[in-house]
Amino acid sequence: MNYLIYTLVILLATSLGAVAGLGGGVIIKPLLDLVGLHDPATINLYSCIAVFTMCCVSLSRQLRAGFSFDRRMVLSVSAGSLLGGVAGDWVFSALTGSFDSHLVKAVQGGILAVVLGLIFVYTLRQDRMPSWKLTNPVAIFMAGFALGAVAVFLGIGGGPLNVAALSLLFSLGAKEGAVYSLAIIFFSQLSKLVLSATSGALWTVDLTYVPFVVLPAVAGGFIGTLGNRRLTERGVRRIYVAVMALLPLISLYNCVTNVLALG
Repeated sequence: MNYLIYTLVILLATSLGAVAGLGGGVIIKPLLDLVGLHDPATINLYSCIAVFTMCCVSLSRQLRAGFSFDRRMVLSVSAGSLLGGVAGDWVFSALTGSFDSHLVKAVQGGILAVVLGLIFVYTLRQDRMPSWKLTNPVAIFMAGFALGAVAVFLGIGGGPLNVAALSLLFSLGAKEGAVYSLAIIFFSQLSKLVLSATSGALWTVDLTYVPFVVLPAVAGGFIGTLGNRRLTERGVRRIYVAVMALLPLISLYNCVTNVLALG
């Protein structure tokens, strides 16, 4: 039954993630916290594996279909995301090594609820908000660093942050921003996986769950990419807004329940 729960959560999350650039981790992390079968470090790793797998599938299909990236922008923001992922993982490891798992989940849930709430408000008011088109490589790198650090620390992949930042800083639309978001997520999650593998943390988790993480993530990448290419800009935006309306509430619930569990 536990394997089925993980399969369904990850299939749903990665499908929606590939459609709207959410990555999937932002759905996987709060839902698996809610299920409560594993500690925060293990859930972060499962989320990272699923999101990275989905990104590989989705990006390869987008490239084969003829999607063309602004290479300079992608390289700058992804390099920042890669190093930001290292910083976010260091902070997360320091917390999990020093504090109770319920406290770590409460901190993550609280921060995630605030971040997602702000992004949801921004999304609703996006048409009335200013936007820019950054061209300075240093500024683009620093934006990527911040996105990667927050994404890996929270274990969410970073999709909603990326989509909002790409709209705000680079004036990208929902469909195009979704694909660029996946490219950024790919590099931030790559850094997390490499660090986890070299430190040995990756090999301490229950590996029997990995097939039930990877296989639905592959399927989600295919389903979501198909949806992204077939839906209109308005359709992608509607899916994004619908998911973003629900996730802050789940994160807030996780925060409160873990605070209460502390006694």
